[in-house]
Amino acid sequence: MIKAIFFDIGNTLFFYNYDFLRGLLEERYDIDVSTEELEATHIIISKSFGEMVQHGLSHKDSVDLTYKKWFRSLGIDEGKIDDIINTIHNHPFKHLFWSKIGDRTVEVLNWFKDHGYKLGVISNAEGQVKRLIEYAGIDASFDTILDSQEVGFQKPDEKIFLKALDDIGVKPEEAVHVGDVFEADVLGARSVGISPILVDRDNFHPNADCTRIKNIGELKDLAIFKDK
Repeated sequence: MIKAIFFDIGNTLFFYNYDFLRGLLEERYDIDVSTEELEATHIIISKSFGEMVQHGLSHKDSVDLTYKKWFRSLGIDEGKIDDIINTIHNHPFKHLFWSKIGDRTVEVLNWFKDHGYKLGVISNAEGQVKRLIEYAGIDASFDTILDSQEVGFQKPDEKIFLKALDDIGVKPEEAVHVGDVFEADVLGARSVGISPILVDRDNFHPNADCTRIKNIGELKDLAIFKDK
């Protein structure tokens, strides 16, 4: 029986706040780009994020390369790109870049808590996850929150998954992990015996050998949650 659900953060519970980035680019760098163009190009560039993880890059290096590819695809002056990335990393409200909470996030978390499940977060991040969750007012939903920068290892390293299991006191076969990066979330969870569920909103992995959903709103309808 499944007793616990672990969630990734980015593109699972929260999404990129393109309006916040657009405002920064316009106000500080005089770069005029629409929210729609930011989103469309980001989705395309994000497809390669898992490959960076697979090649062993650190989370920060993967993020930096993604930003560079993204900003180049928008035609932003090469001489400005590194400064923009540094501004993002050092922004006093850095958590706001990923502050768009998913439409179904609160509903889904409440449903699982009401049905007795333990919930946790396992995120490759840069120390801002707890602040983001507190900002959204959903910190009470979670029994553990693991940010890779704070714990010292990142997905798919089995140590971060084992720590999550230990934190809430469940066995691997009693847990599932939900995330959007196949190489980090699916392979990492599977390496310790946790059942993976892939959020594949843009159909990047049509042949993935695991359960796939478009968004977390589909979670509670899965058969594995029908026996509780």
